[in-house]
Amino acid sequence: MIRTGGIDLGGTKIEAQKFDADWNVADKRRIDTPTNYRELIAAMADQIRWLQEDNPNLPVGIAAAGLANPTSGTWNSANLPANGMPFVQDVAKATGGRQIWLNDCRAFTQAEVVFGAGQSKGTIVGLVLGTGIAGGVSIDGALINHGDGQSGEFGHMPISGEIIAAHSLPIIKCGCGRFGCYETYGSGPGMERLAENLLGRDLTSREIALSRTNPEISHIWEIWCEINAALILTIVTMIDPKLIVLGGGLSKISGIIEDLESALERNAWREFTLPSIRLGARGETAAALGAAYVAYNV
Repeated sequence: MIRTGGIDLGGTKIEAQKFDADWNVADKRRIDTPTNYRELIAAMADQIRWLQEDNPNLPVGIAAAGLANPTSGTWNSANLPANGMPFVQDVAKATGGRQIWLNDCRAFTQAEVVFGAGQSKGTIVGLVLGTGIAGGVSIDGALINHGDGQSGEFGHMPISGEIIAAHSLPIIKCGCGRFGCYETYGSGPGMERLAENLLGRDLTSREIALSRTNPEISHIWEIWCEINAALILTIVTMIDPKLIVLGGGLSKISGIIEDLESALERNAWREFTLPSIRLGARGETAAALGAAYVAYNV
């Protein structure tokens, strides 16, 4: 029996997944993300119809990059051809039904808390490090996702002035329109920006991660870890989580947890216990699973 459906909507693919009564993936279908808005609506409607082919009332959750403006209903995302458009409403009109929408990083957090590495009481933070930085907060299994839905946009907090000054880094304008967000140096592109500014070299984040034995490049990696440790310490100061679950492409770098923990220990208040850090356990199913779970439990 199919319990619910989930969709992971990204800049390059739209993956629909059917989940059975035990929350295992019973079937899935992936299509490319169209590059224009009208075709995107049609593609989303097609995936939803596929999920609901045997049950038109099947709950469907959608995990997508970006945020819906709660007042205007417009979608805000740099990675989809839906920016500024009434995306949620238009998909509902095209399908004749209602779907539950969730930011993809909040969906990741929900999946890990219920089914993955974050199965624990207390305050859990999901932290996704990739092209950008974002995450989610869960307290005793309940995802914090009210108001404007901005809880978890960690990458858009201002970066530590101490780090900027210590390494003579320029203040960069973020994709959100503000200057000096953590995402400008703590993301994958941010790591590459560090190499460009400090070494004058055009290196990919993959090249930097694989060349950490090189003293020159290891310095870039250390600064990048210092930046993300400062971000984690800011999160700790605000909400004091007992556990942080890492996701995103950069979480796959070998040794990242150990290096982040070392940076944390160098900069943390000595009197306090730091949160544990774990890698996410649900892999590429996490976003669709988290959204499907929320849709089923609405």
